[in-house]
Amino acid sequence: MIGVGLGRWLRAPSRPEASLEEVMDDAGLFVGWDGLSPMERKRRLALYQQRVLTRSAEQDRAWLQARMRECLAND
Repeated sequence: MIGVGLGRWLRAPSRPEASLEEVMDDAGLFVGWDGLSPMERKRRLALYQQRVLTRSAEQDRAWLQARMRECLAND
């Protein structure tokens, strides 16, 4: 029992959500993964998923804009 309490006390507290938004690289979201609570892991995975979907949407938009410019140039 004492070991569990001591382990929780010694473990670095999870970073607040605002600082996670400032983590620029995706790998930074997974630093210290083994020591995170299941809820914190879920929150970080959700943020990672949001970033991936945002990047994908930006790439799709750029591709569509390029195709539209090509079509307009060929008309």
